[in-house]
Amino acid sequence: MKSGRKLGAAAAVGTLMAGLTLGVTSSATAAQDDLSEVRATVSAVMGDRVEGRRINATTLDYNGFTARKAVSGQALNCEYEHLCMEVRGTEFSFYTCGKWNVTNWWGSGPYINNQTSGTVARFYGKNGNQLWKSTAYDSGTADWAPVWSLSPC
Repeated sequence: MKSGRKLGAAAAVGTLMAGLTLGVTSSATAAQDDLSEVRATVSAVMGDRVEGRRINATTLDYNGFTARKAVSGQALNCEYEHLCMEVRGTEFSFYTCGKWNVTNWWGSGPYINNQTSGTVARFYGKNGNQLWKSTAYDSGTADWAPVWSLSPC
């Protein structure tokens, strides 16, 4: 009887451990899927010219901006000195000045200009015309469809 109980307990622990392992594997797989989705979105909206480097389980760095999958129902989180926005289910956080060309932006989403006070971010249309600007600190919601380029500062 005692050996049967030990075997039963060992089987239960083995099943529990398998379940925990599957949970970790599922989380790791979900994170990989999220990163693959982010890479695909960045490639679609920024072009294949940018190469991302993984900086953690959920974020890629593209030497001037970071990108990660947006979390449904969660507010946009924007670090100080960054221009952030959510486009097509991906959060972009620009931290380098310059003009960034974008394509295939559509839908609407939040933005936060959390750069140093008074820093002006500009958003441009297809013909290079300025659509609107945002002076830090500023936040709101934007229609991304007409945006073809942006300059964080």
